[in-house]
Amino acid sequence: MSKIKLRRYRTSDQDTVLRLHVEGLKQTESFLDDPKYNQDFSNIKEIYLNNRGEFLMAMLNDEIIGMGALRKINEQTAEIKRMRVDLKYQRQGIGSTILDRLIDRARELGYEKIILDTNTNQAAARRLYEKYGFKEYKRGSVAHLQTIYYELIFLI
Repeated sequence: MSKIKLRRYRTSDQDTVLRLHVEGLKQTESFLDDPKYNQDFSNIKEIYLNNRGEFLMAMLNDEIIGMGALRKINEQTAEIKRMRVDLKYQRQGIGSTILDRLIDRARELGYEKIILDTNTNQAAARRLYEKYGFKEYKRGSVAHLQTIYYELIFLI
């Protein structure tokens, strides 16, 4: 496989972002067809890019094959959001490449902690986050999905 490149989200990526999101969640029966869970997609620039965050696209040649975002929660805490890799490119290290860059970006932006959540259907995502040192700190539910909340605290 050619080298994966990461670049920042562009408005022209919108349709691909939505496709990756829906397909990624449907493969684990995690998609919630309710606009309240997807409001951030209508304003990626303001929520992520203009507010001490990031939204990355993983590129193979000229094709978008993955994405991931970092969103400001408060001055100390950022949240990893929207981690998705196209089904035909999964298990090839692309999620790790995106996550590495988002963690680095969080440090560059001065955050002390990163949080994220995933659900119990997403075993591969849970393994990835745990491999990077994210620790479970609570569980809950979002709609019918059992949700696991993780955090990664940066040691100074």
